[in-house]
Amino acid sequence: MKIGIAIDRWKLAIFSKHLSAAGYEYKGTNGVTPDTLMLYVTTKSAAELEPVVRAANTEAAKEGAPATWTKPH
Repeated sequence: MKIGIAIDRWKLAIFSKHLSAAGYEYKGTNGVTPDTLMLYVTTKSAAELEPVVRAANTEAAKEGAPATWTKPH
């Protein structure tokens, strides 16, 4: 199955690290706004992917957006 994950563009490196370390392949496309991306992950189980996504999101929340990133108005 393919699962779509919407992320802020600045989080790509963090999500890429977590997904790759867990053995997932993904493709990224532009999101619905210029500052977002859609990652499409192929997985056997959403339940197996969930902790990987949660860990990536937790790391991104702790790190915060880089100072050079400005959210569009």
